[in-house]
Amino acid sequence: MFSLILLSACSSSSKYQSKGWHAGSEKPYVINGIRYYPQLHYRYAAIGEASWYGHDAHGRPTATGRRFDKDKLTAAHRTLPLPSVVLVENLENGKKIRLLVNDRGPFAKTNRRIIDVTQRAAQLLGFYKKGFVKVKVICIPKASKIAAIMYNRKPY
Repeated sequence: MFSLILLSACSSSSKYQSKGWHAGSEKPYVINGIRYYPQLHYRYAAIGEASWYGHDAHGRPTATGRRFDKDKLTAAHRTLPLPSVVLVENLENGKKIRLLVNDRGPFAKTNRRIIDVTQRAAQLLGFYKKGFVKVKVICIPKASKIAAIMYNRKPY
């Protein structure tokens, strides 16, 4: 009920502004010679590898402009709308967790990696010491729309 009230209270497009966001977070971008096209919808389900990032990025700005915290439950994805909420399942042990996608990546040379998670998320998913694992990632549209509104972004 509260989320419906929140959604209706924020329905004016003038309320969605880019304050605090890196310019062009929804525009195509190039990393290492590869062009990426951010999605303008929440339809996403994929199986691939997850890796984690932590110490080197801690305290640096994410693609949303907020500071990266290795101890939060967030993630990076190359094309999902920012922010999005995803369910990540470790296919080796069955552990699942919801994460807020608020950054871009992974940009490893292999295309097998479909998501980077924080150090804390890797611990909870049970692959912190291994470094990477096979996962299933599913975007959760309803939670993603609520996250977009909370980040002052237009939901898709």
